[in-house]
This record gives sequence, structure tokens and C-alpha cells, in this order.
Amino acid sequence: MPKNMGIKPKVEEARKCCSATESDHREHVERAKEEEYWREAEGPKSRTACHRKEDAEKRAATAVRKAENYRLAKAEATATAVPSKIVARKASHIGTPVPKVIEAKLTRWRKEERLCLRQGHEGQVGRQ
Repeated sequence: MPKNMGIKPKVEEARKCCSATESDHREHVERAKEEEYWREAEGPKSRTACHRKEDAEKRAATAVRKAENYRLAKAEATATAVPSKIVARKASHIGTPVPKVIEAKLTRWRKEERLCLRQGHEGQVGRQ
């Protein structure tokens, strides 16, 4: 009496491997067909449409960056403005005489400050 009763283990393994390969191939083909269907359903995209989309994304990122920079600059300006107000309040409270300034000097100082801000210098300019 034979041990295997007509079942050959090597043949069975080969059949399992072959069926697994065939099922993987079928799944791959089905996926490819589905992707092709959806690609055609979307329609072709022109280069200009792609460029427009990229430009819109860049503009949005730039706007976010500018808003963040504006917020930081405003916070920095308020942080630097607060001490000068406190000093001025203390000076008027103590009663020390404030030096008189002519309008021409004020306009000159403002222009110098604007120039320094544009150039990136820190600190006060010309006020001694």
C-alpha cells in the first residue's frame, strides 16, 4: 500500500505557487485597469493648468510667510516701544525738564530712523 495514496507533495507545492502567481498577476492587471480608468476620467491636464496650480500654491505660501513676518515685526515693535513709553512716563512723573525740540529736528530724526530701519540698523539715531 503506497504511503501518499496518489498525492505528490512537490506537485502540490508547485500548483500552489503557480496559482498564487496567477492571482497576483490578475490583481495587478485589475489595479492597472482601474488606475487607467480614473486617469482618463480626470481628463488630461495641460501644462498651463499645472503651472497655474503651482503658482497658486507658491502665492499662498508667500502670503502665509508675509503674515507671519508682519505679526513678528508688530510684536517686536510693541516690545521695543513699551520701554520708551515707561521711561517717558517716569521722566514726566519725576519732574525732570524735557529738552525742547524743534520741528525741523524731529523731521530729521524721523528720516534718519526710516533710513536705519530700511538698512537694518538697531538703536536710536542722533538722539543724544
